[in-house]
Amino acid sequence: MALELVNDREIWDAFVDASPYGLLFHKWDYITVTARHTGYRLLPYGIYRGDEPVCLAPLYFRSTHGVKTLFSPPPMQAVIPYQGLIPSGEFDTLKQSKREGVMDLIASDLSAEIDAISPHYLSLTFVPGLVDVRQFLWRGYTAKVRYTYTIDLVQPVEAIWGGFHSKLRSKIWKAEEAGMDLVRSRDISALYTSIAERFSQPDMNIPMISRRYFEDLFRAYPDHLAAYYLYDREGALAGTVATQEYKRFLFWMGAPRIESAHAGNEYLQWLLIQRAKAEGYPVFENIGANTPDLNFFKSRFCSGLEIYMEVCSRDMVGALAEWAYSSIINKPWLKRKVVPFIE
Repeated sequence: MALELVNDREIWDAFVDASPYGLLFHKWDYITVTARHTGYRLLPYGIYRGDEPVCLAPLYFRSTHGVKTLFSPPPMQAVIPYQGLIPSGEFDTLKQSKREGVMDLIASDLSAEIDAISPHYLSLTFVPGLVDVRQFLWRGYTAKVRYTYTIDLVQPVEAIWGGFHSKLRSKIWKAEEAGMDLVRSRDISALYTSIAERFSQPDMNIPMISRRYFEDLFRAYPDHLAAYYLYDREGALAGTVATQEYKRFLFWMGAPRIESAHAGNEYLQWLLIQRAKAEGYPVFENIGANTPDLNFFKSRFCSGLEIYMEVCSRDMVGALAEWAYSSIINKPWLKRKVVPFIE
């Protein structure tokens, strides 16, 4: 195996398109826009067997006051919940022994590069489905388990509806009778205002992201990113969300509950589940099942629970930096002063 930087957009995106693990988060414009707005140096690695790429790994490096950090993705939580490795399209067709051999070579080459960079703090979060991280554990990394909610859209719509909590179905019926209107848009103005308010809340352990970042992403992927707005009969906004529509349908960036006489968020999600199924997506993902306050709402849709893995390492300097970020810097009153990718 050999590891080298990939600087060809077409080669990169073609590999992502062909991989069952490749998502919009991995596409070339997505990773370059993210690096530009977060202030990280993008390291788009390819791991090769001869001339054939077997895995891609978009990593982000930054050195701040002597503290070196290496991430994939950068610490953006729900904005990019996972990136990490992108195995080739044939990876899942290999026998188990060969898959383990490929993962060993990937982990070996990547670990050697990480050692050469010698970050004080490292975090790689892999996509759902890529859960065998033993090769990293055997090399001294720590693993953390993350969760996300999914709905199997292959099943009949009646089965999906029947799996909802009875109180949820009642709320959706009432909202449907109220005659609400769903609009798909590329205008993120109202959506961003709501998201910015959400990320500034004390319980959101996440830096706020600039509006320009979202605008650049929507400009790069007009067919795969959308803002949805749900209006009542009087024209008042009852719910809004951003989605990713590429391979799987991602209920991506949701806004806080909007005060309304109707269950706007519940009805909005049901409408999008139906839309995703009608358009042939195999999976609807309501990203994230790691926040207790939100899990009760999400679980009422009878979503399946998928895991995804984070591998990380840190030395004493990295541990101190992590503590400082989570305990001091990421407090709402400091976010706009110290985090470089805040508007």
